[in-house]
Amino acid sequence: MFSVIWLSLRSSKLPCCLQRLLVNPVQQTSRLYRKRSPTRSLTDEELREVSRALGRWEDQRRPGPRASTDMRDIVDLMLATGARIGEILALRWQEIDLEAEPPRLTITGTIKTETGKGTFRKDSPKSDASVRTLALPAFGVRLLRRRLRNRQDSPVDAVFPTRNGTWQQVTNVERRWREIRRGTPIEWVTPHTFRKTVATLIAQSVGAETASQQLGHSFPDVTREF
Repeated sequence: MFSVIWLSLRSSKLPCCLQRLLVNPVQQTSRLYRKRSPTRSLTDEELREVSRALGRWEDQRRPGPRASTDMRDIVDLMLATGARIGEILALRWQEIDLEAEPPRLTITGTIKTETGKGTFRKDSPKSDASVRTLALPAFGVRLLRRRLRNRQDSPVDAVFPTRNGTWQQVTNVERRWREIRRGTPIEWVTPHTFRKTVATLIAQSVGAETASQQLGHSFPDVTREF
């Protein structure tokens, strides 16, 4: 690429000092790295504040239709499973078995949005280890049973479809969460925090190996550094 720039300089009427620029001035520079801040897990009180913030957002008056329970259910299902946002939004009813013992769901895909392709379901999540079947806690079962009773038509069989029955975008959910947390004691909380909270609870109870399998990490060391 730099040779193309050099040829264009030689053929131009720029000053000679610029035409003799033989070395890329940024070639010897190094990338800047920001120190990654450690992710905190949520305390019981912070989890209650998450619920209160969701409730305030749901009750807020705004133009258009009243907010649905989608955001609360997405957050709760992340806390029930430790799954990523894209994996939660890619869930289809065919991958959920509420009659099994214990009730479970299987992560088999994720949501992507790309220029020229729009928003679509990718039939494989982040890695091979991300394909996993997860047992559901009682609160996760309750919310899915409620959603199943109130299920809307969706040609893609989405558990969390848009009002048009299509896939929700990850960026839209992330934007809504930023609105929900703004000006609250949990303004620091990101979707990654929910996964970290699940990982911490499982690791403390039964070990990093099980936490790694729950989150879809390839190795327990990834979970320990999570």
